[in-house]
Amino acid sequence: MTDNVLHIIQHYRHDLMNRLQLVSGYLSMGKVEKAEDKLNEAIAYYEEERKLMQLQAPSLMLWILEFERYYKSYSMTYFIEATSTTSNHLINDEWIVSKCNQIMHELQNHLNSDSMYEVEIRIIDNINNDRWDIVYSIQGNIPNLAIDVLQSNLGNVQIERFNDRLQFVFSLIRE
Repeated sequence: MTDNVLHIIQHYRHDLMNRLQLVSGYLSMGKVEKAEDKLNEAIAYYEEERKLMQLQAPSLMLWILEFERYYKSYSMTYFIEATSTTSNHLINDEWIVSKCNQIMHELQNHLNSDSMYEVEIRIIDNINNDRWDIVYSIQGNIPNLAIDVLQSNLGNVQIERFNDRLQFVFSLIRE
């Protein structure tokens, strides 16, 4: 456990230093507009991370933070669409992590391990329907997969294909 935490902190520090060095580099070259863009990207990233922390979902947070460590051919972005009252509604993060791992297992069985893929996860607080909606998209060199086979292996997950992107949508009733 300690090694795992240490790795997360090292990766976190490395990522932060990279972001700051980019801003510093652009400023030293007099490219203020580019530096501002990179700084705004960093602020947006850490704003999403703050929203992730506010979900009070430690398993999900660790899974997201460690994603690229375990899935080398994949990069990830995530977005939390929630209100300020979200923290009053518990989220079964272990169930979400389990479902995301199932999706990744299926993808790894069907996708080329030599290609790079972009994963985007949106966690949406659907207050009106008293549920969490999770939209899991993957983009890249996606072969013509049998959606019905994926569907049967993943259970209650809606799957759609859009050119070079697959989208998986599943919901979780609030606890």
